[in-house]
Order: sequence, then C-alpha cells, then structure tokens
Amino acid sequence: MKHFKLSILIILITLISSSCSNSYYNRRTFKYPSPVNTKDKSINLQVKKIYKEGNIFADNIFDGARMNDFFQINDSTYQINIKPENYPINDSPWYSFRIWSDSTREVYLKLNYKNGHHRYTPKRSNDRVVWEIINDSLVDIAADKSYAIIKTKISKNKTWISAEEIINTTDVNLWIDHLKTNGMTSGFNSIGKTKMGRDLPFFRIGIGDSYKKDVIVLLSRQHPPEISGFIAMQSFISELLNKNELSQDFYKKYDIWVFPILNPDGVDLGHWRHNASGVDLNRDWAYYRQNEVNTITKYIVNRAKKGNNKVVLSIDFHSTQNDVYYIFDKSFNTKLHNFVKYWLSSIDRLIYPFKTIHSPEPLSKPYSKVWFYMQFKAESLTYEVGDETDREIIDKKARISAVTMMDLLINGK
Repeated sequence: MKHFKLSILIILITLISSSCSNSYYNRRTFKYPSPVNTKDKSINLQVKKIYKEGNIFADNIFDGARMNDFFQINDSTYQINIKPENYPINDSPWYSFRIWSDSTREVYLKLNYKNGHHRYTPKRSNDRVVWEIINDSLVDIAADKSYAIIKTKISKNKTWISAEEIINTTDVNLWIDHLKTNGMTSGFNSIGKTKMGRDLPFFRIGIGDSYKKDVIVLLSRQHPPEISGFIAMQSFISELLNKNELSQDFYKKYDIWVFPILNPDGVDLGHWRHNASGVDLNRDWAYYRQNEVNTITKYIVNRAKKGNNKVVLSIDFHSTQNDVYYIFDKSFNTKLHNFVKYWLSSIDRLIYPFKTIHSPEPLSKPYSKVWFYMQFKAESLTYEVGDETDREIIDKKARISAVTMMDLLINGK
C-alpha cells in the first residue's frame, strides 16, 4: 500500500511538473484590471515635401522627420505645425525637420502643437552627428505650452532642428553591423516584419552554446521618440561586450537576447508614440494583436523552449521627463527575488549624487515588464531615462548598471 501511495505521489508530481513546464514554454494570454484596446486604428501620414516661403526652405524628407506644415507668419517668423499620428495619444510631441536659406539670417521658428504640449528641449545639428542644445534664452514657451518659439540662425547649409538626436532605423542597423565584429555577439537576424515591411532585428550576446543558460532580455524603442533610453541601452550593451574576467564568468551561465528596435515603422514615420497601426505597443503584451508584439513574444517563448532556457530578467529601455525605474513591489516572488533591490541600490550608490526614482507598480496593464513576470515569473523592470539627462551621465549610469548586474548575478550581494 505504501508503495502504491508513493507511486501515485510520483505520478502527481510528474504531472504537475509537466504542466508547469508546458505552461512555461507555451505563450499564454492574460487579463488585467485595466484592459487596453490595442486593435488597429487609423493614422494620419505626414506629407513628405520641401516647403518654400520666399527664400526660406524647410523639409521633412528623411526617416524620423516630423513636420506637418510650414508657412510664414511675418518677415522673420515661420510656423511649423506638429500633429500626432492619431489621437488620443501620450503627450510626447516629436518634431524633427531641416531648414535652410539662400543666405545667412536669423529667424524665429514657431513650433505649434495640435493635441500636445511642448516637452522636448530643441536641439540643432549641421551634420546630424554633433548636436547642440538650443539655449533656453533662445526659446520662448507659451504659458499653456501649446507652442514654443525658437530663435536661431540659418544659412545655405541645411540645419536639423529636432526634439532629440535623430536615431532612425538606418542608424540602428549601422550600429548592429558594427557589433557583428565583436566575438561575444552572434545570431543576428530579422525575426519578422512590421506592417510596412521593416525588419525586427535580434541578436545574442554570449559565449559558446546557449543551451540551458539563464536568459536576460533587453528591449528598446517601443515608443519612437525615446532616444535617451536607446542611448542608455547602447552604453549598457557596450559594457556587456567588454571581455574581462567578470564577463567571461557571467557568460558561462547567462545569455543576453537583444531586441533593439521594436517599433521601426513608428521611428521612421516620426511618430509620437504609436506603430503604423496607430497602437501603443507597450499596451499589447497580453493580446498580441500587433505584429511586433506577437512576433517577439512568440520568438522568445519558442527560442527558450528550443534551448531549454529560463528567462530570468528583462530590461525595457524607455525615456520620460525624469530618470525612473518602474519595478515590482516586494510582494512579487520572481525567479530573482530581491535582485532588483540590491542591484538598484548598488547603482544609486555608485552614481551618487545623481538620483533615480524607484517606482513600484502593481499588475494593472499589459506592459512588457508585466508579461515577462506573468509568462516566466522573471524579474523585470522598465529602465526610464530622462529626456534631457546629460548624455555623459546616461553613459556612466548604464555602464555601472551592466557591471553591477553581472557582478550580483555571479557573486551575489
């Protein structure tokens, strides 16, 4: 009888284990207290053209541009209308255009927003490589932030005026190509196509075989204007690719899977927030209605199943007005329980006196961060970088983040 009961117990444990395993490696759908409509919505495409007002020219004929109209108000003032791809939408009005003249002159440029308010500090560049922030004294912002007027010089050479540095899909692909020469990167491929036929790139950071290694997933550019978050991810990855004793030990156990640009359509279209179907991708991580989210989630689950991998951590790089870590509260029992607590405190100590807000969140909406917990019980956080955070601080903090992550995961606190 004892042997019979023991046999039954073993069978039950096996069935439960098998069920958990099947659930882990089969993508599931989820319900949340605050559901979001992520069905396709219509968008308004900007007209790509060269505008001419007297001897002043402006255009939006490049990937990542946003200018919906350009016209002269008076002898020295020109208005640029900035409209979102659709509405309602997050109040993050991206703008980016070029302007030039038949001779050097000083002009006033009025950025006029529809369904949005001035957010990004204007920047200019003569070559799209070196950018300078336009001094606050040269920017007059309306009390209700419905418009901003920039005073600037223009010449025969085209000048880019932009909310942030321009990093479009071509720039991302050039960066990815550069990474191919590093001995710790591999698996470069497109895991699928967007609505407009752009590639969804992926690559792996690791040494040797991926089989049975724990996995950390890095994501970026779900929201097109969030340049500072992408810059942080680049520095984070750059540090992960330094070959030293720590990284060699780290990659014996861990794999890094990188999805550097989740919304290439939105990026190249100059969108404020959404993809080519007019949807916020970071609200679709439960329904999989949008091709980008559907493709990446399938790929992660299938790749993990094939390699018998455990996804233990995800980091989604974003941008907002301030530096914030959106994390889980203490009640969440993730595979790396308390890891984030010690990791973030280490970063804060090493980057002091620079401060980053820690913002615990409940399971309320279908963010990518929540999906990784629900699907894999993985630790997850949204790594938000301030729009105007000093780029040297962004680089320093991201590199500290990468080193302390590896150290804690290998050596503990």
